[in-house]
Amino acid sequence: MTVRTRLAPTPSGALHVGNAFSFLLAWLWARHQGGKVVLRIEDVDTTRSRPDWIEAVFRDLEWLGLDWEEGPQGPSDAQSPFRQSSPLRQERYQTIWREWSASGQLYPCRCTRSDLRTDAPQIQQIGEAQDFGIPYVGRCRHRTFSDAAPSDAWRLRLDDDPSTIDDLWMGRHELSRLSQIGDPVLRRGDGCTAYHLAVCLDDFDQGITHVVRGRDLLGFTHLHVYLHKLMNNFCPPKFLHHGLLGDHQGLRLAKRIGSESLTGMRCQGMDSRLLVAKLAKRLYPQALAGSIRCTPHELLTLGSPLPLTGDQTWIPLALESL
Repeated sequence: MTVRTRLAPTPSGALHVGNAFSFLLAWLWARHQGGKVVLRIEDVDTTRSRPDWIEAVFRDLEWLGLDWEEGPQGPSDAQSPFRQSSPLRQERYQTIWREWSASGQLYPCRCTRSDLRTDAPQIQQIGEAQDFGIPYVGRCRHRTFSDAAPSDAWRLRLDDDPSTIDDLWMGRHELSRLSQIGDPVLRRGDGCTAYHLAVCLDDFDQGITHVVRGRDLLGFTHLHVYLHKLMNNFCPPKFLHHGLLGDHQGLRLAKRIGSESLTGMRCQGMDSRLLVAKLAKRLYPQALAGSIRCTPHELLTLGSPLPLTGDQTWIPLALESL
């Protein structure tokens, strides 16, 4: 089996150092396995994507020194099947929605945010897991395809089966039942395909064998494995959820809190080798103890990257020393 990993930026904001760590680890994993790297632009939500952020993705990846074998080669490649907004991918998502909604696997939902807030105390009294936000209580679970309105969202009926995944970094992770997640929306009321369905269908169609991402998505991987089974993919990708990067204040690096962006570093004239070396030291702490600068290709001589020892859920990173 040829290893295939993917770099999957979402152009809903500027990429940050946490994204760079995920991309570098995925790239190294594929290169050490003699595999291929796929670039996929996850712009399924066109209302949140901007052309300048898409252009910045390509400039940032080039600045980091990361390359790929398959995927769009530039921001103008809007027809690429590796862009979620492309007509080809949009039709694929719609086909699955039509099949699953007609079969009863999905059901229409007209619940508002106010409804979900009203149900929140009931959920908390039941004691449901909170890792996934507030699980959906099931107000519309009785509804059927024939009862649907054009403005309805569509939710997936999850079962109560236990779920276990063996993560390549975090180890074994279990859910006593899938319904702890709550029936997720797979198609919004405005017709936009939800993230969970889009990424799983993309991984399936594009033959992705290994998914590398932060541990904040570890819980949802149970849902993703379930979706792969519904697609008759009984060999879903293997998953590696690395610890989350945090700044000197102990805050997780994220777009929503305005973490320092790769574009900002690049435009300030920073040498990307400084950042690559800083990130790589979390993977090769002994081999790179005295290194200040390196490129991704120079790391290939160090062997396959391994998880950190000890507590692997949090990775502090002092960006102010760059």
